[in-house]
Amino acid sequence: MELTTVPEFPKILERFEAWWQCEIIDRPLVSLSAARQREPRNKPPERTYPTLRDRWLDVEYQLDCTEANLDGRVFVGDTFPSYDPGVGPEICATCYGCELEFSPGTTWAIPIVQTCQDVLKLTCDLNAFYWNWLRASTDASLERGRGKWITGLTDMHTNGDLLASLLDPQQLALLYADDPKGIDAACDHVRDDFALMYDDIYDRIAAAGQPSTSWTPTLYAGKSFVLQCDFICMISPADFQRTILPMLDYEIAHLERSIYHLDGPGALVHLDALLETDLNAIQWVFGAGQGNARDWIDVYKRIQAAGKGVQIFADDFAEAKLLAEHLKPEGVWLCMGKQFQPDEADAILNWAQRWAAGME
Repeated sequence: MELTTVPEFPKILERFEAWWQCEIIDRPLVSLSAARQREPRNKPPERTYPTLRDRWLDVEYQLDCTEANLDGRVFVGDTFPSYDPGVGPEICATCYGCELEFSPGTTWAIPIVQTCQDVLKLTCDLNAFYWNWLRASTDASLERGRGKWITGLTDMHTNGDLLASLLDPQQLALLYADDPKGIDAACDHVRDDFALMYDDIYDRIAAAGQPSTSWTPTLYAGKSFVLQCDFICMISPADFQRTILPMLDYEIAHLERSIYHLDGPGALVHLDALLETDLNAIQWVFGAGQGNARDWIDVYKRIQAAGKGVQIFADDFAEAKLLAEHLKPEGVWLCMGKQFQPDEADAILNWAQRWAAGME
């Protein structure tokens, strides 16, 4: 596949495949934000909406905003233009009957049940309103973005996060203490629906000849996804391994490539269990107020020692070079946190190639 905005896109796809395998073609992955070449030629039209929900659901407006944002941007390193349609990460809960609460920047599902037994009465309906909207939005993006951007899979909170959406996170945590057998049954009940939902959107993207990507801009020619369960910071390692891990194992097995979004220090107690799975990579997000990437070198080293790839968010070039002193270039994906001028970006990419060649 080719993109008019990124002539080197086929090479980027190759580098990502090497990264998934903890290998290197010419250098590790480096994602950079470059200074805009020029201001967009067209800006989205000014529109007013009766409600936030109406604004969120205006597919053409969302695509206008995407096109304006991408116009004039320079894509360097392993960065590429993409757009993943969505109405927030809890859209999967709407297939079971939840409504969404809309805010300017995100949405969340309004819980509809109180017990695990109630969960067992729910079924996943992909003809629900918001899922049909997602289908139409994905199709529209594939058509309008042909040759210009990659259409990604929407953010999907499945497994334990899906149960937290249906029940409310606090209620789910209480049920872990009050009804552990019910929790086991609820997990089994929703587990297989991941494949149903994932394939419904992935098949559209694959039919258009595009690789898979998502809100974390990985690339793969087949089935890939960023998996997550933010709820795990509220449960013990034993509960995680009994209830959440089997659902994650099912999701991993359904995919060909997978990266796990490990969110916050409270989730680190589950890292060893995750490293024993067939995940390809870990995205470690330490969060605001938790230091910098350089403060978590031991975590990155644990991930590499387990044979997994790692996505690292480095503040700047100096931090990237410091991290390189402690890590192997194989399996590293550096995501740089500031905007760079073209000469700065070239210097970083040249350094990454020297690092891979053992010259740094």
